[in-house]
Amino acid sequence: MGGYRRRSGHVFNLDVIAAAQVELNARRWTVSTPTAQERMDDEDAERRMLCGYDFVDRLIETGGDPFVYGGSQHLLELNRLVLCGTSPQRRVEFARHLAASEQRFYDDPNCGADSFYAWMEEHRGLKPLPLAARVYRRIVGAPQLFIEGNQRTATLVTSFLLGRAGFAPLVRTAGTFQRFATLSERCKGIDRRRFSSKILGWWLDRKLQQFIARSLEDRFLTEARQAPNAR
Repeated sequence: MGGYRRRSGHVFNLDVIAAAQVELNARRWTVSTPTAQERMDDEDAERRMLCGYDFVDRLIETGGDPFVYGGSQHLLELNRLVLCGTSPQRRVEFARHLAASEQRFYDDPNCGADSFYAWMEEHRGLKPLPLAARVYRRIVGAPQLFIEGNQRTATLVTSFLLGRAGFAPLVRTAGTFQRFATLSERCKGIDRRRFSSKILGWWLDRKLQQFIARSLEDRFLTEARQAPNAR
């Protein structure tokens, strides 16, 4: 890991992130032969993810914080973005699902906002990399924070924590995708409510932290333009 440190005046390089996503899809399509619809779905999913990175970067620039009182709407918006992007039409189509997800987020005592923010308060003092790893597992592991889109949302939330602390965002690439997918599946298999999961969770947190540290790339950062509203 080297050259990943985010210097003052740097922002996420959305063009390079987009190119990495295109390369990832191309690599995956050489392994399997997707239908035309599957290709369109993959490309649309990556466009929505790019909207999420843009939202995260703007939060960092403006001082927004999803982890303080009143910041829960930022977490919900990240989940909405990975599911719907910024398309008003798609949000209308998914309105019932989004409403159900929001209700669960606020009302479920086991996996909703109250539980998540109480956990976050206990771990707020961790350094950025271990905190990023634990937050990722907390969102993706059972019971998951959202009804759908947890892995992508967790990637964006992790990127917020990293970017705010001076690191590049976490981006799935052709070189890291397989390992990322394996770790994510292991996260999904851990139910934090079981005492027996604590040791495995500790081990997985270490593996996630190591993976994140090795995955950060300086190419996903660029110098911010000085002119207002230039981005």
